Amino acid sequence: MNPLKTLLRHSSHYFGGRLALMLLGFASFPVFTRVFSVADYGTLNLVLNTVLLLTVLAKFGLQHALQRFYPEHAASSDPVALRRYYSTLFYGSGLLGGLFSSAFLGAIVLGLGRFLGISVTGTLALASALVVIRSLRSIQLNLMQMENKTKLFNGMEILQKAATIGLTLLLLFLWSRSIMACFIAMIVVEAAVMLQYVPILARRGLVSPSLFDLKFLRDATVFAFPLMIAEIAWVLLAVGDRFFVQHYRGAVDVGYYAAAYGIATYVQEVLMVPLQISFFPICMKLWAAEGKIATQKFLSRSLNYFMMGSVLAVSVAIVTAREVVVVLASKKYQQARTLLPFLVIGLVLWAANTFFRPGLLINKRARTIAQTTLCAVALNIALNIGLLPRLGLIGAAWASTISFTTMLVLTGFASLRVLPFRIEWMALTRYLAVGLLASWAASRIPVASPIPSALIKGTVIVLLYGGVLWMIDGHVRRLFAQAISSVAQLTRGRREVAAEPLTATAEQ
Repeated sequence: MNPLKTLLRHSSHYFGGRLALMLLGFASFPVFTRVFSVADYGTLNLVLNTVLLLTVLAKFGLQHALQRFYPEHAASSDPVALRRYYSTLFYGSGLLGGLFSSAFLGAIVLGLGRFLGISVTGTLALASALVVIRSLRSIQLNLMQMENKTKLFNGMEILQKAATIGLTLLLLFLWSRSIMACFIAMIVVEAAVMLQYVPILARRGLVSPSLFDLKFLRDATVFAFPLMIAEIAWVLLAVGDRFFVQHYRGAVDVGYYAAAYGIATYVQEVLMVPLQISFFPICMKLWAAEGKIATQKFLSRSLNYFMMGSVLAVSVAIVTAREVVVVLASKKYQQARTLLPFLVIGLVLWAANTFFRPGLLINKRARTIAQTTLCAVALNIALNIGLLPRLGLIGAAWASTISFTTMLVLTGFASLRVLPFRIEWMALTRYLAVGLLASWAASRIPVASPIPSALIKGTVIVLLYGGVLWMIDGHVRRLFAQAISSVAQLTRGRREVAAEPLTATAEQ
């Protein structure tokens, strides 16, 4: 197994899916920001983030247990081991989702919505249905990842996104231009997508109630609990600032902040999520098959390529921030343009944790992940309280960036103590220098219209960055050579497959 090629292949598959999802988001995002007022868009974001936090609680980290315990159950000589493993996690996730959703509904009756600054309590109550659906959906998606079903994973995600956008637009324009319409569409589509996959699992015997194993569920929850705490802390770190903005500045500023954060998330998703989805399963298989040294080399090389891509993404985001905000969110969100560079940098730094988590998980240091994330959350809360009243929205953006940086430093330090690997600091210095050069050159191009400006400046940065690095960095030349070789092999393979029927016909 060549793990780097496997990572690149799987990441390219997920990249294609994320690119499709991003294009769908680009098509729908401008519609939503124009249909809703800035305040309504901020309220929509608050409800979504409340549901996100509750979903993390309901999942209880079982998706991490699914990834951690899959190899040993898949390789077990016991013919029902894999079926018992998945049935337990599936039904356990559904049970926990139902319990947390019911508790959430009770809290809404007692005034949770007013406490969070959310006035649309009816919509908040309706959205609680997503908690159960997304808990079960998470287990399904993680099984697809572990079984390397990248095409099925992408297909399901794209289908769900496209159907949700389509039904939302129908309800908005034919029924009611309200936040309620958005959540009705989400519930209908996500439930349908989740349920249509259950018969497939049932035919494989993976969702049999009789195979539910309470002892394994207890072992899985013990393993997953620290990771659940870490995930809750991360969600608070990622979305908690929205609630502080609501408290100090109101729903309109939440709308500005949410728009900038949404655009920054698109950058992170298309460039970072494909790597994050495929990375840990490959690390676990490499550790089991080839051991420590091979895993260390893989981590070092992967991080180097990640740094190269991250600098490019940040450079493009900084130079095109004004144009991107105007094009995607409309001119009424121009105030958000100053936030975008800080948020993109913060999210890229958060994504870098991907390379340090495997060392901690392999050595069963899940508690360390939770502790470092909680430290970052505490810092984020303190910074928001201190900076938001004084600096406004830019204070919240600074708080996020500083907190993500702190989490990366703490996680990296803890991980390198148990699984050290080489970090190419000189290569990072080259990437940063070339990125600054390309950004400076592109920013000097005088283009007035937003769309041509973003396209021209972004293209200039990509060409300059790639060209200069190709001349001065051997890693980059090897990466280009590998990419060209992979494309050539793929093209040759498709031609051979296409020629087979013709050959068979000629022989007959």
